This record gives sequence, C-alpha cells and structure tokens, in this order.
Amino acid sequence: MQSEKLKKYFLFVVAILATVLLAWQDESQDAPNFGGNLRQDEPDSFIVNGKQTLFDEQGNVSSIIKSEKTQHYPDKNMALLTEPNLLIYRDDGTQWRITADSGEYDLNEESIELEKNVVIIRDEQLATHWKLTTESLTILNKSRYITTKQAVTISNSVSVMNAVGMKAWLDNKKIELTSNVRGSYVQLN
Repeated sequence: MQSEKLKKYFLFVVAILATVLLAWQDESQDAPNFGGNLRQDEPDSFIVNGKQTLFDEQGNVSSIIKSEKTQHYPDKNMALLTEPNLLIYRDDGTQWRITADSGEYDLNEESIELEKNVVIIRDEQLATHWKLTTESLTILNKSRYITTKQAVTISNSVSVMNAVGMKAWLDNKKIELTSNVRGSYVQLN
C-alpha cells in the first residue's frame, strides 16, 4: 500500500515537472507576430460586403463604393475590389451606377481601375436611362473624370454608339469618344 502511494506521488511529481518543462520551453520560443512581418504582396486586412461613403468639401455624399470583398495592401495603400459597385452623385441629383467584376482602388489618389464587364448606367431609376459597357476604365474620383482606351458601347432606348476610347467629365456632362465612332438611331413613331 505504501509503495502504491509512493508510485502515485512519484508519477504526480514527474507530470508536474514535465508540464513546467514544456511551459518553459514554449515561453522561450518567439511568440507569433500577427501582422508585423507581412510580405509586400500580402494584404493586411480584408472586408466582406463592405461599403465606403465619400463626401465632398461641403459634407455632401459624393459617392458610395460597395464590394463583395476588399483586400487592403498597406505598402501601396491600395485595395483590390471584388465585384465593385459604385454610386456617384452629381449636384443636380443625377446618379451614375458603375459596376465591374474587379477593381483596384488607389486610396492615395482616390482613383479606381475597373476591369471586366464594366457597366455604367446613368439615372437607372428612369425608364429612359442610358448604359455604357466596356472591359476596363479608370475613375478619378476627386476630379470626377472617367477614361478608357478600350472599346465602348453606349446605348439607350433609341440609339447605340460604338467607339474605341472615351473621356468623360461627370460634372460637366461631357463625354468624348476618341476614335472609330459608329452609331445607329432608331426613330420612334
């Protein structure tokens, strides 16, 4: 009986020593560094179903940027957007909805490069809105300027215009199609 107690006591002491030794060994190893040693090509954060609201100097909403997924890269201060959806407001109440499959948002310049299936719809709530489609374009949010060198198609209920390259100034309601412009118009009765 005495030897049985001595065996249990000995095993208990060995277990405690093993636990102390393992704990001491774990403390001597470097603790994991979360976020401190990121490679340049790794995001430091991500947002799922995010929404960012931008304001003008007067405090009015100038645009809203939504995306299914956003990954921020701190070295370049840029974000990769999955399925970006932008709503740009003009002073006269006109709204421009811009969607794409992907985008790259430069937070320093407030510029957005959109790619694949880019669609712009002006006044989507109206029955006679117009639509622009292209494969890529750049939006300079501060100056509210949009440009592309890609093929574009602009359509509404009565006309279709095709061109290669475009420049647009949202606040001036001006669009310049830069080359190979072709159009068709259907007269309504």
